[in-house]
Amino acid sequence: MNKKFLILLTMIALGITDGFSQSDVTDLESFSTMGKQSTILRSGNEEVLYVKEGKGLLHHMWFGGSFKGIENTIVRIYVDDEEKPSIEMKMSEGFANAYHSENHYQSSAIIGKTGRKGGVYNTLKIPFGTKLKITAQNKDSGNFWWIFRGTDNLPLTINGVTLPENARMKLYKVEDRLVNAYDEFNLCNTKKDGLLYMVYMQGEAAEPGKVYEKEWHRLSFLEACMRAYIAGAKEPVFLSSGLEDYFLGTYYFISGRFANDLAGLTYFDKEDAKFAAYRIHDRDPFYFKDGLRLTCKAGETLPERNNGKLHDAPNSKYTSYTWIYEW
Repeated sequence: MNKKFLILLTMIALGITDGFSQSDVTDLESFSTMGKQSTILRSGNEEVLYVKEGKGLLHHMWFGGSFKGIENTIVRIYVDDEEKPSIEMKMSEGFANAYHSENHYQSSAIIGKTGRKGGVYNTLKIPFGTKLKITAQNKDSGNFWWIFRGTDNLPLTINGVTLPENARMKLYKVEDRLVNAYDEFNLCNTKKDGLLYMVYMQGEAAEPGKVYEKEWHRLSFLEACMRAYIAGAKEPVFLSSGLEDYFLGTYYFISGRFANDLAGLTYFDKEDAKFAAYRIHDRDPFYFKDGLRLTCKAGETLPERNNGKLHDAPNSKYTSYTWIYEW
C-alpha cells in the first residue's frame, strides 16, 4: 500500500485532514516503539523508556504488566528541554483507573482500561517541538510492556481546529485533598491562553461516623457545580449544574457505571459514597484567554436561598487530574 495513502488514513482516523495539502502530507512520518516483558523498572529508579528527537505529536500510549502494584507506576513525559515534566501521572489516575481497581474496565476512543492488570491506554495528543522523553518508575516492578506511537511534524488539531504551534499539554493534579463541606477548591490555575481538554476526578465522603438527616445526604457533596474563572474574573462561568451532571450522570449517578467518548463513571460505591469519573472536552471544547482557574466545591450553596447550604454535605476528599493545552 502506498505510504502517502497510509499517512492519509492515519490523519482521517485522527480527524485532522481539514486544511491539509499534498505537500503537508509528505512531511509526515509515523514513529512507533515498544517494550516487551522488560525488567527495566526493577532498579526502582526512574528509567527512560523512549526518547524521540525532532518535532511531532505523540498520540498513543499503552502499558501492560501483571505484577502487584502496577497501578502505582509513575509515568513522566518530558517535552522539549523541560527539566520538570509537564505530565507526571500514576498508571491508575492517569488512565481513569478508579481507586486502583483490577476489574473495573472502561473504554472510550481517548482513554480506557481493558486488562485485569495493566492494559491501560490513551490516545491523548501530546505535542513536542524538539524532543520527547518518556520515563517510568516503580520500586516493586515485575515484567513490563509498553507501546508508544506518534507522527513527526503533525499539527495539533482538536475537533477540527488547529491549535497554535507552541501549544503544549499540561497536567494539573490534586491528590487526596480533604475539603470541608461547602468549601471551594482549585483543580487548576493557569495564567496562559488555552483549552480545557479532560478532567478525571475521584471523590468521596470523608466523615464515616457522621449521622445524616437523610441517608442519601452522604452523597450530597455531588451537588457541587464546576466553575471556570476566566482571566482572573471574580464571577465564574458555570460548567455544570452539579458534579455528577458535569460527568454526564444524573441524580447522584442513579443509573450506575458507564463509559463513552465524552464521559464515564468508572467507579461508584453508593454505600461508601465514593465515585470516580472522567469528562473529555475533545468534542465539547472549552477555550479560555488570559488564564483559567477551574474549581469545585464539597457540596453546594444556593445564592437565591440567601447562600443557604444545599442538603447536608459531608467533608469530602478528592483526587483530580486536569489536562489542559496551554499556549
